[in-house]
Amino acid sequence: MSKWGVNVGRGFGIGLGLMCSILLGNAALVGVAASRPVTFGTFLVGLATTLGLILVGLIAYWVYGLAGASYRLDRNALIIHWGTSQQIIPTGAIERVFTGDDIKGEVHFYGGRWPGHWVGYGELEDGGPTLFYATRPLRDQIFVATPGLVYALSPARREAFLDSLQQRVQMGPTQTIEQSTRRPPILDWPIWRDSLGLVLLAVGALAFVSLLAIVSYRFPSLPALIPLHFGPSGAPDRLGPRTELFRVPLIGMLTLILNGSLGAVLYRRSRLASYLLWGATVLVQVLVWTATLGILSRI
Repeated sequence: MSKWGVNVGRGFGIGLGLMCSILLGNAALVGVAASRPVTFGTFLVGLATTLGLILVGLIAYWVYGLAGASYRLDRNALIIHWGTSQQIIPTGAIERVFTGDDIKGEVHFYGGRWPGHWVGYGELEDGGPTLFYATRPLRDQIFVATPGLVYALSPARREAFLDSLQQRVQMGPTQTIEQSTRRPPILDWPIWRDSLGLVLLAVGALAFVSLLAIVSYRFPSLPALIPLHFGPSGAPDRLGPRTELFRVPLIGMLTLILNGSLGAVLYRRSRLASYLLWGATVLVQVLVWTATLGILSRI
């Protein structure tokens, strides 16, 4: 089986640059927010920083894919190695091979795209669903079409790869190989296709973020001491600094993390147990909301 390399230098360097830029931007935002009083802007900085870290993690995954990118080819199969993923394409299933210059219709792409990196899912108007594992612009890519799915590649030695691929397709396979995808098991967890579970988790997360936004918005107008508990008569019987109000959403966050994680661990053994844990998380968010709004309404 012959191995065909991929020019990954440009995509790798730009990917690292993007990660560093986002991290530096996050550090600058946190520095500015830490030097100022807590306001709704502080919440926005925290939200932007969190999203930035998620984006850095995603880019890091794509960059890692570039580090181990290659194509392997023999009479029986074309194998795409890309990070932790592997696409196995039987040569007997290849219906046609064409280049980016042959594409006439629109191309829709969803995934990681920057100079030197085209990795993700897309749709060719005249080709159908497409998986992109390439580092060159669209016009320089090679497209391998099979029934129901097209693969976009960009070997470093494009013309030599095309000749070798066409020769092996013409020679025909010596054994039958199944067209398949190998990727990290976590990506195949059934939880990603469980609408109820995802909705429960999303509601819990959205409730926490929304309450934190409300508390941050009201915080500058609160007095230094606020009532934190009320007696049977409705009169406050415990006062505390206004910063303690953030402890209430914190309870919701900890519940979300603990129940969300435990539910994910138990999911394969008992979906009902996971649903109960995630449902309890939503209930806790309702109680936290009620407690927080009750305090704010009496100030």
